[in-house]
Formats: sequence, C-alpha cells, structure tokens
Amino acid sequence: MQIALKEAEMAFKEDEVPVGALLFFEDGTYISDHNRKEKRGFFSHAEFNVLMKGKEENKDISKAILYVTLEPCLMCIGAMIEARIKGLVFGAEEPKFGGIELLKKAWNDGRYPHRFPIFQGLLKEECSEILKRFFLLKRKKN
Repeated sequence: MQIALKEAEMAFKEDEVPVGALLFFEDGTYISDHNRKEKRGFFSHAEFNVLMKGKEENKDISKAILYVTLEPCLMCIGAMIEARIKGLVFGAEEPKFGGIELLKKAWNDGRYPHRFPIFQGLLKEECSEILKRFFLLKRKKN
C-alpha cells in the first residue's frame, strides 16, 4: 500500500484525484499506476490502469492482489470481476461512489460467480489524508 500511496502522490502533483493502485503478483513482481482520469478520460482510474497494464504484459491477473488507496467504484469493480483478480485490499472508504457494498449484495443475491476476498482499511488514515488535502486545495482555488 505504500507504493500505491506514492502513486497517489504522483496523481496529486499532476492535479489528478490522488488515487494510487498496485497489482501484486505471486512471484513478488508488481505493476503500479495512479489516476489519470483528467488527462486520459473516464476509463483511466488507477485500478483500471494497472489491470490494463497487467493484461498488456500477459500477466496472470487471476493470481494477483489489487491494492488501491480508495474504495473502488462500480466500473472498476466490474473490471476486477472480469479480470478475475485473486483479492482486493483498499485503504479509504468512499461513501459517495464506492461500490463494495453493492458488490457484496450482488454476491449475496447469487450474482457474479467470481468472488475474491476483500480487506478494507489498510493505511486508511494515510489514504484519506491525501484526498482531504487535495480537495481542500481545490476548494480554496474556487
């Protein structure tokens, strides 16, 4: 998660919403990236970026754990299901756009047969703090 936080800092410096992600593979290798939505468009969430890089590098994503500094949105959760990730770890909760509760409800309803463990709250304070700083600066500018 420390690497994902460094990616979030890079996003902050690029005036992007500071979200970082890391796809960690069983062999100890990883792919990291950050949010690039403002520059590249709505698909360029941090999670989507690392999943796409993993696919481009022909990595076995089904054996990878995705770490992300912020609770994923529905679009990114859909990508995780399709990619068949091994697990998800995220830091800060996202009460407005996060989709974990909807995913769990779908699983409970018998939908989406691919399930993976979810661990939330890793370095929660650090992951929340960078977002608070970013949006405080945005409000001050406006």
